[in-house]
Amino acid sequence: MANKANVLAQYDKQHKKYERFAKEVEHQLRSILEEAGIVCNAITSRVKERDSLDKKIDIKMDKYSNLAEITDIAGIRVITYYDNDVDRVAEIVEREFCVDKDNSIDKRKALDPDKFGYCSVHYVVSMNETRLNLPECRAYTGLKCEIQIRTVLQHAWAEIEHDLGYKSETGVPRNIRRNFSRLAGLLELADKEFQEIREFLTEYRHDVNSMMEQDAPEAADSELDAVVLEAIVNTNPKLQELNQKIGEISGMEINDNEPQQRYVGTLQQLNYLKIHTTLQLNQSVDRNMNLAIYLVDKFLRDSYLEDPDDQPLPKIIGLFYICYAELLSGEPDEDDIIQYLDTNDIAGPDESEYDFAERLLQYGHEFASQQ
Repeated sequence: MANKANVLAQYDKQHKKYERFAKEVEHQLRSILEEAGIVCNAITSRVKERDSLDKKIDIKMDKYSNLAEITDIAGIRVITYYDNDVDRVAEIVEREFCVDKDNSIDKRKALDPDKFGYCSVHYVVSMNETRLNLPECRAYTGLKCEIQIRTVLQHAWAEIEHDLGYKSETGVPRNIRRNFSRLAGLLELADKEFQEIREFLTEYRHDVNSMMEQDAPEAADSELDAVVLEAIVNTNPKLQELNQKIGEISGMEINDNEPQQRYVGTLQQLNYLKIHTTLQLNQSVDRNMNLAIYLVDKFLRDSYLEDPDDQPLPKIIGLFYICYAELLSGEPDEDDIIQYLDTNDIAGPDESEYDFAERLLQYGHEFASQQ
């Protein structure tokens, strides 16, 4: 067991270096994937525990004579949301790192069609020469790490499989082997379905934007959803004018990169006001434009000039005030306004909901008296 003692002694001496190495590879990979626009569920790094290394050496029958021969001391795990992002990450790893092809494996291809198990891509890599020439990376010359790439569902399978204590089909009791296979098939099917849904939504978003930009007839009275609503905000001249006015009044910038979740909340407000189609929304914008600007002037001018905020205003803010104007057109009382706020989970300013409702009604009456 002389080899084992020698390897463990090297591990004890170099453990901290491997920790720094793993963190550096994680940092590099995270930056590269962010630059490529790939959103991941998680990117994590770890260094193999001493006890785990001890057991691995025993299993391999003392075959290792040097720590450098063990390629998974440092490990990086990249968990993607979608199956085709696994391939995108894999391409980046092959381009940005030196890959040890003899010790790397794509388990998606290695797994027999009639077998079950989790599918992921495993690379053994080292830093390329360009990075090793950087002062902060020179110490990592000769070090290798394993990069695992899998989807969220593949990761769930691997974690549950690990928790149950079965790593291969031969270890699974015969009477539950069929259950394992069925579940593996369901997870693979779910991965493909999620991928197809994303591709459909991407195509749908492109089609909706083209339809709105070209003012196609079918855009005139389409059912509202978050994608359609985003396209309207980007193409409706009056909403763009309203946002410009809001920026001028508040002295704030408008966020051009609005997350789609913002539109979901606004869609809920519109549905509450019985605005369900593009036609109904455009009509509401036309009739409520001036009142919305008046409300913006009343609510935003003083508050933002006195207490400026570095954060840009959301791109849907114009629609937010159109909704207030639409609400006022129904001649509500204070309770109606409070119900609107509560139902749509709208956090008001630093005052009670009743005081805010009273103030909104006051502004509505002031505007009406000026017409």
